[in-house]
Amino acid sequence: MPQLRPEDLSADERDALGRIHRHESGVADPVRLGLQARGLIEERQGKWALTNDGSVLLATIGLGKLDT
Repeated sequence: MPQLRPEDLSADERDALGRIHRHESGVADPVRLGLQARGLIEERQGKWALTNDGSVLLATIGLGKLDT
């Protein structure tokens, strides 16, 4: 599977990655299912979390910067 680029995601999908990274609610089911189908998120212990691919893509977008 070719690697996804930030421009391959819709604005809603990019927003959802950030929300999931921050453990916020409000991600619509169709968006969540699309991210899951692309292998960017997975359910862990009853919560949604980014996969390694999702984390890399989020960092590329710039939403995953650590607070310093």
